Amino acid sequence: MKKIFCICMALVSLLFVGCAGSSKYMQASTPIQQPPPEKALVYFMRPSGIGFAINFQIWDGEKFIGLSQAKSYFAYACDPGKHLFIGIAENKRGIECDLEAGKSYYVLTQVKMGGWRARMAFIPVTRGSTYWNEVERYKNELNFIAAQEEMLLQWEAKEKGKIREIIAFLNTPEGRQYVVEFAKANGR
Repeated sequence: MKKIFCICMALVSLLFVGCAGSSKYMQASTPIQQPPPEKALVYFMRPSGIGFAINFQIWDGEKFIGLSQAKSYFAYACDPGKHLFIGIAENKRGIECDLEAGKSYYVLTQVKMGGWRARMAFIPVTRGSTYWNEVERYKNELNFIAAQEEMLLQWEAKEKGKIREIIAFLNTPEGRQYVVEFAKANGR
């Protein structure tokens, strides 16, 4: 009996690890290869299939830019300079970036166990890190998705007050512990 239980648990685990996320806010699309010359391109990649039913909200300040879904990635073209990207799951995390025009930057969204649902963490892909050479493989293996702009605008309008509170918190001394730095030199 114990052996059958272990086999069933292993099969269920494989099912969950192999699943990709989905959402009406994001759709399959053709990958963006290069940033426009006057913009920076930030890739948000979630290689894990764990917690596939939970999508992480990703914001650029008060602008809702997409959902980080399991086994998927999306690209966000933005103005160069300083940005505070915010990830929302059961918890809230920030990544402060200084971006250069014409460069691409990579950020992994990592799943962590939460109390009620999945938590998330940002992992900036920096020169010399374990993930520096992995992002090209991820581009080939993961699903590329793009935001449905009209739906994002509706979500953004509805959540504007909450995101302002989160930004205010992340800018306090207590909130700064949840913000990681990402230097301009890590662009490609």
